[in-house]
Amino acid sequence: MRIASGRDMLVSITAVFLLAGVLGAQVPGTGAITGSVHDPSGLVVTKAMVSAVNESTDATRTAVTNSAGVFSMALLSPGNYSVTVNVPGFAENTLHSVRVVVSETSSVEFRLAIKTVGVSLQVSADEEIAQSQSSTLGRAVLPEAVQALPLSSRNYTQILSLSPGVEVALPNATALGRGSQNVSANGAKTTANNVQFNGVDANNLAQNSVENATEEVGVAIPAPDTIEEFKVQTANYDASYGRGVGANVDVVSKAGSNHFHGEVWEFLRNNILNANDFFVKLEGQARPELKQNQFGGSVGGPIWRDKTFFFGAYQGLREVNGFGAKATAVLPQLTSDRSAATLGAQFCPTSPGRASAAYQTFAGGTQVACNGSNISPVALALLNFKFANGQYAIPSPQVNLPASSGQFPIGLSTYVIPATYNEDQYTADLDQMFTARNQLSARFFYARAPWYLPFSPNAATVPGWPTNELDQNAMLVLSDTQVVNPNLIHIFRFGYMRFDGIASISNPISAAAVGTVSPTGTTGPASAPGITVDGLFTL
Repeated sequence: MRIASGRDMLVSITAVFLLAGVLGAQVPGTGAITGSVHDPSGLVVTKAMVSAVNESTDATRTAVTNSAGVFSMALLSPGNYSVTVNVPGFAENTLHSVRVVVSETSSVEFRLAIKTVGVSLQVSADEEIAQSQSSTLGRAVLPEAVQALPLSSRNYTQILSLSPGVEVALPNATALGRGSQNVSANGAKTTANNVQFNGVDANNLAQNSVENATEEVGVAIPAPDTIEEFKVQTANYDASYGRGVGANVDVVSKAGSNHFHGEVWEFLRNNILNANDFFVKLEGQARPELKQNQFGGSVGGPIWRDKTFFFGAYQGLREVNGFGAKATAVLPQLTSDRSAATLGAQFCPTSPGRASAAYQTFAGGTQVACNGSNISPVALALLNFKFANGQYAIPSPQVNLPASSGQFPIGLSTYVIPATYNEDQYTADLDQMFTARNQLSARFFYARAPWYLPFSPNAATVPGWPTNELDQNAMLVLSDTQVVNPNLIHIFRFGYMRFDGIASISNPISAAAVGTVSPTGTTGPASAPGITVDGLFTL
């Protein structure tokens, strides 16, 4: 058995101080609101009191307009806000449903009316078509789009190609596993991208790739139902996103609110409507299995209204897939009688009616005697080795190819043994509002996914040498936001990311079982060496 592992751990600590008057540099995982206030004649209004209230949690942020009548609120959690302006002598003006998007600055404008008894203006915000506060190329994908778009394995990386300048390979709906996709932004390498989870680096530093690379685990893929939104930036982003030259992907998870909310889901795919693979059918094999079942649920709400909120989710994935584990082997036309005498007679070049050239040994090898007397005992033991299920390690071909002059008698086998992939992932988010000026947030994600591959990469082309792999992703983000005053905000973040992959490749034949020793001379139980029969098969 050979074991390969890929384990990476990243711990990051960041502290951010931001002057609210400088909105050009946003911080990953947050957004901002800026705007101006004018009186009925169009003149700017200074020292106007502006408040923004998160419509889900009632968290409040305040600001005051400057000498140009402009206000700004930075480092806001994504979501919908109600923005209210209060100025003595003018009617209160409230703009509802102002959307704060991760890494973007939402722009609003207020025109006040003279105050009369009982007058208060209530307005709903319109969706911004263009980003007037930034030249960054990119756009956020909101939860409605993440959940509504058809994704073969409910993987958000499959819609990264909707962003401008992004190229991605065509998704393979029959691929085993999560179905993550590497993307190339504006011609950059697929390893030049930067993925952040709630404002913290979430890249696998060993390969910096979204996809798995053998036992190197790719980026964590939370269920779409746990993602509040994600933003893909492909050009003109500021220095706070300066890690890579490709795309910046900023993923923000959902949080609890003052209202209980939850959902359950079940996505099923089975063999009923599946077609057979063209080449598998051509070779006379049955339609491979392809079953996928994704299920789970989420719930969120208040623990203490306006103070403490929670959100939790679970998703399971169960997949049986024969399309992603197809192997083809060219095999000699062996029978169940594999004695030395039978093998010698079967492959003797001087047998009557046989084209001897097809049976001759080339490249200096020893010709098989017609009575089999010179066949190696190790080769004979290997040809007769059987697994516990009675199957030969070197099987007979499923289909014997027609004999032809000068051609060694061979056959062809196509195997579509199902591979399996099972993932369980857990999400737990907690928010605590200590005061209107201090908020603590915790975001946790864990996924565990064991694989079974009936054929190991770059190994045997016949059954019996599988790979068992275990992939794990763990992410923890702690964030403490402190509003010192409307013009100075501090965010402290702690991040822990772990990528853990380990693969064990089975070698079911021991050296002792076939009468040989380890080629390296190691003591104790040793596996038989790998063997490749040129032009035919590999063990």
